[in-house]
Amino acid sequence: MTGSNEFKLNQTPDDGISSVKFSPNTSQFLLVSSWDTTVRLYDVPANTMRLKYQHSGAVLDCAFYDPTHAWSGGLDQQLKMHDLNTDQENLVGAHDAPIRCVEYCPEVNVMVTGSWDQTVKLWDPRTPCNAGTFSQPEKV
Repeated sequence: MTGSNEFKLNQTPDDGISSVKFSPNTSQFLLVSSWDTTVRLYDVPANTMRLKYQHSGAVLDCAFYDPTHAWSGGLDQQLKMHDLNTDQENLVGAHDAPIRCVEYCPEVNVMVTGSWDQTVKLWDPRTPCNAGTFSQPEKV
């Protein structure tokens, strides 16, 4: 720890960090995606890595659906959902090009992905499955 509001994490990624997201209910847990193909969950106050999972390419973004489920996507074009309690992974779907952004929209209870394939896709996290695809004029 370097200051009251700064932390230096142990077991950091081997390449650049692409995204950091705190858990929706607490700042105890931090989700980190990286160009080293991993997504890591950190317990910030304990300064420990709780778990790590991989993609087959750099991970460009990650998001919490709820405190126990992480979603991620990247250069491998795959959207993954990971149960943070059981360490089980589920391949939810894919885009035709890298996934650039992953966000949860609580107002309508969907995960939203944007891709370089010029689409935005909605995903139902309860099933999980594609709930809609919307073409865009440019890469997302």
